[in-house]
Amino acid sequence: MYAVMISCLLVTAVTADLMTDRIPNALTVTGMAAGFLYAFARAGPPALLPVLGDVFVMFLVTFLLFALRALRGGDGKLLCALSALLGIHDCFRILFYSMLFALLIGGGKCILQIRKEKKITWPPKRLTKIHYSVPILLATAVCFINLEI
Repeated sequence: MYAVMISCLLVTAVTADLMTDRIPNALTVTGMAAGFLYAFARAGPPALLPVLGDVFVMFLVTFLLFALRALRGGDGKLLCALSALLGIHDCFRILFYSMLFALLIGGGKCILQIRKEKKITWPPKRLTKIHYSVPILLATAVCFINLEI
């Protein structure tokens, strides 16, 4: 049931991101609330403080990436929701794998763009944009396979 909840969160986020180019705040806040409720139901009130700490640390990391223009705001909030649900250790693994997937997807898009234009220009005329929720989904799938949830 837990994996289904996380899967629904991610599939909804990817769908919204691909269709509207943004991840709704209501979705990420709901994911964070679900993480807090799950921790509360599992271990009571003492479990809320570690979850809050996990979300805060992930917020700091994603805010830094947002300031560097490596992530957009909704992607950072989605990672914060995942840290509330999975914990900071697993979320850092997801962040690492998602960066690898983003590198592969972005590199592939650049190669296709170069092949289409048949020349290499530096600096590039336009930046290659990817929807970062897709690498997050792929990275979470890789972590679920390894975690055997």
